[in-house]
Amino acid sequence: MVASVKAVFGLPEVKRGLFAAGGGVLLGTRIPLAVALELALTGDTIDAHRAYALGLVNQVVPAGEVVAAAVALAERIARNGPLAVAATKELVRLAVTDADQAWARQAAWQPKVFQSEDAREGAAAFVEKREPLWRGR
Repeated sequence: MVASVKAVFGLPEVKRGLFAAGGGVLLGTRIPLAVALELALTGDTIDAHRAYALGLVNQVVPAGEVVAAAVALAERIARNGPLAVAATKELVRLAVTDADQAWARQAAWQPKVFQSEDAREGAAAFVEKREPLWRGR
């Protein structure tokens, strides 16, 4: 995630007599529990640099550079094997909440990805010192 240096983040719901029902209550799975509780219970905000220090954002850039930085990050991801990216995205997210299920899903993904045309293309491109031509299969 790319954030503007001007961005602020918070869970203001408690200031309105509500709780962060849109997923904000899961914040403790992303940052230290004490910090998640502070943000969720006070409704206070943090700036982009604090969000970066906590690992909530990957980059903090000037306001006018957010889109370019986000596109550059997306392009770096898109240069990789699409099956590998899909599997990795699912597995990393799942491992945060259910490690046992992540191991089971990894077992299901592994033959599909490791025996794919893309896996063979990735190895060939590495040996031939060229960029791979992914097919997503």
